[in-house]
Amino acid sequence: MKDTIHNLAVGNRISYLLISIFLLNVAYPFSETGTIAALLFIGLYLALTGSAIYLVSNNRNLLIFAIALAVMIGIAGGITVASNFTAPLWIQLIWNASLFAQVLLVIIILVAFIIGSQIVTREVLSAAIVIYFLLASIFSLMYVVIETLTPGAFISSSGAEITWQRLTYFSLVTISTLGYGDIVPVAPAAQSLSAMEASIGTLYIAILIGRFVSLYRSELPRNRRPDDSP
Repeated sequence: MKDTIHNLAVGNRISYLLISIFLLNVAYPFSETGTIAALLFIGLYLALTGSAIYLVSNNRNLLIFAIALAVMIGIAGGITVASNFTAPLWIQLIWNASLFAQVLLVIIILVAFIIGSQIVTREVLSAAIVIYFLLASIFSLMYVVIETLTPGAFISSSGAEITWQRLTYFSLVTISTLGYGDIVPVAPAAQSLSAMEASIGTLYIAILIGRFVSLYRSELPRNRRPDDSP
């Protein structure tokens, strides 16, 4: 895996992922306000998919796998969106499974990149940020599957319909442990998953800071390390 990450030249490609993630998190709440906004969001997600493909473009096997996932995402997602989310359940599940696999692939590559880094660089910091938002995406996809299979697994205090946009929002506020309470998981699977996400969000920050401190200390000359006697 270490050789694979090295060959991918990950560091030079993370900025595209970071920009795509930022734009998606700004745009997703507006994707249900109209057709133009929805098409804009789809375009931004295609940019994220393209960034994921570019990330692995130096490795033939991973490239083929990423392209295959992109094709499945495009076909199943296109059918689902075109049918206004009334497509057969198996098509919607294929769409979510493909998205899940794509996000997981990127997370694995970026985690390996951070672990293999010897110093804290801008690319390492960018990778850490991308991973954080992708973890929220992973959980939001699982929330969508739970709500699709068991409608009513989540309820809104305002009585609003539980859409994937609101589940994405719920995932972001859960992983950051804000917990506004406007969307509440009521099904056992939803409650268990949201508790796990909140725990992972807290542990991720703690572990990440520990890793960065370790890398920073390794950069310091021996005679300048904080724990050395003057």
